[in-house]
Amino acid sequence: MEPGDRCLGIVEVDLYAPGLNFIFGEADISSGVAIISLFRLRQEGYDLPKDEGLFQDRAIKEAVHELGHTYHLSHCHDVKCVSFSNSLADTDIKGVSFCPKCQ
Repeated sequence: MEPGDRCLGIVEVDLYAPGLNFIFGEADISSGVAIISLFRLRQEGYDLPKDEGLFQDRAIKEAVHELGHTYHLSHCHDVKCVSFSNSLADTDIKGVSFCPKCQ
Protein backbone atom coordinates (compact mmCIF):
# COMPACT_ATOMS: atom_id res chain seq x y z
CA MET A 1 0.00 0.00 0.00
CA GLU A 2 1.08 3.56 -0.68
CA PRO A 3 1.24 6.12 2.16
CA GLY A 4 -2.27 7.40 2.79
CA ASP A 5 -3.94 4.30 1.33
CA ARG A 6 -6.59 2.55 3.41
CA CYS A 7 -7.82 -1.02 3.21
CA LEU A 8 -11.20 -2.24 4.52
CA GLY A 9 -11.97 -5.93 4.88
CA ILE A 10 -15.61 -6.98 5.05
CA VAL A 11 -16.48 -10.39 6.47
CA GLU A 12 -19.62 -12.37 7.26
CA VAL A 13 -18.24 -14.06 10.40
CA ASP A 14 -18.73 -12.82 13.96
CA LEU A 15 -15.73 -10.90 15.33
CA TYR A 16 -14.45 -10.76 18.88
CA ALA A 17 -11.80 -8.81 20.76
CA PRO A 18 -10.30 -9.53 24.19
CA GLY A 19 -12.61 -8.40 26.97
CA LEU A 20 -15.61 -7.80 24.68
CA ASN A 21 -18.60 -9.99 23.81
CA PHE A 22 -18.25 -9.10 20.11
CA ILE A 23 -17.24 -6.22 17.86
CA PHE A 24 -18.73 -4.76 14.68
CA GLY A 25 -15.24 -3.94 13.48
CA GLU A 26 -11.69 -3.02 14.34
CA ALA A 27 -9.02 -0.78 12.87
CA ASP A 28 -5.24 -0.68 13.02
CA ILE A 29 -4.15 2.95 12.93
CA SER A 30 -0.51 2.29 12.08
CA SER A 31 -1.22 0.16 9.01
CA GLY A 32 -4.36 1.92 7.74
CA VAL A 33 -6.23 -1.39 7.72
CA ALA A 34 -9.73 -1.94 9.11
CA ILE A 35 -12.27 -4.75 9.14
CA ILE A 36 -16.02 -4.90 9.68
CA SER A 37 -18.31 -7.85 10.22
CA LEU A 38 -21.77 -8.00 8.64
CA PHE A 39 -22.76 -10.83 10.98
CA ARG A 40 -24.65 -8.75 13.59
CA LEU A 41 -25.91 -6.03 11.23
CA ARG A 42 -28.77 -8.04 9.67
CA GLN A 43 -32.27 -7.94 11.16
CA GLU A 44 -32.69 -11.67 10.56
CA GLY A 45 -30.01 -12.38 13.16
CA TYR A 46 -32.41 -11.04 15.80
CA ASP A 47 -35.46 -12.96 14.50
CA LEU A 48 -36.80 -9.79 12.85
CA PRO A 49 -38.01 -9.39 9.27
CA LYS A 50 -35.33 -8.80 6.65
CA ASP A 51 -34.69 -5.12 5.91
CA GLU A 52 -32.09 -4.72 3.17
CA GLY A 53 -32.12 -0.91 3.37
CA LEU A 54 -31.43 -0.91 7.11
CA PHE A 55 -28.72 -3.55 6.66
CA GLN A 56 -26.96 -1.49 3.97
CA ASP A 57 -27.23 1.66 6.11
CA ARG A 58 -25.66 -0.14 9.07
CA ALA A 59 -22.86 -1.58 6.92
CA ILE A 60 -21.99 1.85 5.48
CA LYS A 61 -21.97 3.45 8.94
CA GLU A 62 -19.69 0.79 10.39
CA ALA A 63 -17.35 0.96 7.38
CA VAL A 64 -17.02 4.74 7.66
CA HIS A 65 -16.63 4.43 11.44
CA GLU A 66 -13.72 1.97 11.21
CA LEU A 67 -12.04 3.84 8.36
CA GLY A 68 -12.26 6.95 10.55
CA HIS A 69 -10.15 5.15 13.13
CA THR A 70 -7.44 4.63 10.48
CA TYR A 71 -7.25 8.45 10.31
CA HIS A 72 -6.65 8.58 14.09
CA LEU A 73 -10.24 9.48 15.02
CA SER A 74 -11.39 8.12 18.35
CA HIS A 75 -14.96 7.55 19.46
CA CYS A 76 -17.03 10.73 19.55
CA HIS A 77 -19.53 11.70 22.25
CA ASP A 78 -22.00 13.09 19.67
CA VAL A 79 -24.60 10.33 19.20
CA LYS A 80 -25.30 11.52 15.63
CA CYS A 81 -21.62 11.32 14.61
CA VAL A 82 -20.61 8.24 12.65
CA SER A 83 -17.64 7.95 15.00
CA PHE A 84 -19.97 7.13 17.93
CA SER A 85 -20.89 3.49 18.53
CA ASN A 86 -21.41 1.18 21.47
CA SER A 87 -24.33 -0.94 20.28
CA LEU A 88 -26.50 -1.70 17.28
CA ALA A 89 -29.03 0.82 18.60
CA ASP A 90 -26.26 3.44 18.48
CA THR A 91 -25.51 2.43 14.89
CA ASP A 92 -29.15 2.97 13.96
CA ILE A 93 -29.26 6.43 15.61
CA LYS A 94 -26.00 7.84 14.27
CA GLY A 95 -25.61 9.46 10.88
CA VAL A 96 -23.39 8.37 8.01
CA SER A 97 -20.99 11.30 8.31
CA PHE A 98 -18.71 12.83 10.91
CA CYS A 99 -19.81 15.69 13.15
CA PRO A 100 -18.09 19.09 12.64
CA LYS A 101 -15.59 18.35 15.44
CA CYS A 102 -14.50 15.02 13.89
CA GLN A 103 -14.40 16.36 10.31
